[in-house]
This record gives sequence, structure tokens and C-alpha cells, in this order.
Amino acid sequence: MKKYKLLLVGLGPRGLNWFDTIKKHKIANIIGICDLNKKNSFKKKINLPFYTNLEKSIIELKPEIVLLATPPFDRMKDIKICAKYRLPVLAEKPLATNFAEAKNIVKFMMKKKLLLMIGLNFRYLPVTKETKKLIYNNKLGKPSYAKFIYERWRDGRLSRLNKYPLFMKQPMLWEQSIHHFDLIRYVYNSNVKKVFAKTINPRWSMYKYETNVNAILELYNGIIVNYIGTWQSSSKIFNFEWRTECEKGIILQKNQFSDLYFNRTNSSKLHNIPLKNFKMWKDDSKLLLLDFLKSIKIKKNYKNFGYDHLNSLAIVDACIESSKQGKSIELKQY
Repeated sequence: MKKYKLLLVGLGPRGLNWFDTIKKHKIANIIGICDLNKKNSFKKKINLPFYTNLEKSIIELKPEIVLLATPPFDRMKDIKICAKYRLPVLAEKPLATNFAEAKNIVKFMMKKKLLLMIGLNFRYLPVTKETKKLIYNNKLGKPSYAKFIYERWRDGRLSRLNKYPLFMKQPMLWEQSIHHFDLIRYVYNSNVKKVFAKTINPRWSMYKYETNVNAILELYNGIIVNYIGTWQSSSKIFNFEWRTECEKGIILQKNQFSDLYFNRTNSSKLHNIPLKNFKMWKDDSKLLLLDFLKSIKIKKNYKNFGYDHLNSLAIVDACIESSKQGKSIELKQY
């Protein structure tokens, strides 16, 4: 595969992870870094051309692709600069911090016939692939309903984490639940038809806005998902469970990135499903970037990824509206 010349934009926690991943696997040539922070402490360690102006970095370095590992604020500005120079973009999630802007970005890139892919790396986990395979092979019959639980105490002050979620609206939904909603759509192979949700911010929260989400998702294929997502649990004990009830048994994931089991009806035994060895945040990023690079060659792919992401972001938007209005929200398909 051709090694594209890549411009990495953003040298925060995710940008550094991307830098390390690409350097290790050598799947693209990083030709420079662009970051607004002139005093970025990693600037000297990386030993690459460093810019604080995106357009200048593109003009002088002439990259073939851009990886936006920046916070999701004012993304359209960066997207337009990339489009001006006909550059495909891989952007970190979330694409934007409101649904209207996300739709405008997708429509803009569609009009320009440029590939835009969003970094939802959980699709590439072995546990995700095996769960999807179980459902696709109909080993346990058709899924009927599920529960997805993610309960966590997330200390937003940690140095390894971005700080902007501490002050952004609905940080759990935009930064974390988007992964979960995308997985639900991807694994069950269906868009969400209707959402009823409530979001809250507990009294002890360190975040300014709502960190906890309860939602009921009704999918077009009939599956009902009971979703609980929490960034400010009152316990530091992390709890994850994704349980899918099927006609002939259940599929159970007990760890965020592993521990997959199935159980047949009338049996008390859980059968463990072996998973490939996997280094989280590295191998998934590698597979995501490889998918992006392969997709550049397929000219029609620019039509697929943007709209696919809108179907996941629409769930986030519907949760926000449902919580505000106190009623179910029906979703449009993109």
C-alpha cells in the first residue's frame, strides 16, 4: 500500500497516540505537525516541522492526507482549509459539538467529493468483530432486546485527558456515548428509530454539564436497547456490561474491550469466546487508519462514511432533545 504523506493536526493526548502508532507501524509518512500551542512540550521531542497555522503547513509541506486530532470546536474552519487543497480528512470524534454543524460539515465534504472519516476506533476491536459475527451467523437466533451499561468515575483533571470536556455541554454524550451508540448501530446492523432519554449531572460532579445518561433506544429492526452511561459514578469501581438477549440464548460482554461470552437457553454455563491479542489504543488506531487509506482509492466511499456517522450523532442529538422535552424523539435516517 502506498505510504501517504500525512499532516498531523493537534498534539494533545490523542494526537500523541496517533504519532506513536503511525511511527511504530509505519503505515504513513508523518511529514509535519500543526498545533496551536507554540509552547507544546512535545514539540522538540518529535523532530518534525512544527506549525501553528494549518493553511501554511499545508502550503509548505504539501501533504496528501490530514489527520485532525483536535478538539471538536470550530471544526468547519479546518475542514474548509483542507478541502481547499483537495485533502481527504480523518477526524477525531466527535465531528462537532452540535448536530447542525456536523450535518453542514458532512454535506460540505460530500459536495466537494472528498473523503471524511470519523475516528470511531471501537469498531475495530476483536470483541466487536466477534460479537457482530455471532449475530450475523445467527448462532443464537435473532436478537430481541439488550442492555448496555457503562458506569465510571472519570477524573477529568488527569494529565493524560483533554480538559475541554470539563466545560463542554453534554460531555458524556458527545465524547463517550457516541462510541457506544455507534457500536450499537454497527453490531446490530440497524439505525435507531426512536429515543427516550434523561440526562443529569449529580451534585458531586466535577463537570459543568450533564455527565450521566439513561436512554431507551428503539432500532428499526425491532431491537430495544436499555442504555446507561455514566462519567460521574460515586464509586471508582468501573462497571461495564453489554448483554444481548436472542431467541436461543444471550451474548455477554463483561469488559469494555474484552471478555466475551455466550450462553444458550436453559443452560447455566457461559462459554468464553477466544479473542486475538490486542493492544488497545494502538492496534485499533492502526486498523482505523488502514481503513481510511484503503477508502481513499474507492472514489464512491466519500458518500458513505459521513452519512453513516450522522446516523450515530443523531442518537446523541435525540437524547439531548428528549431530555429537554420529556418525550420520545423520532430520528431521521441519513
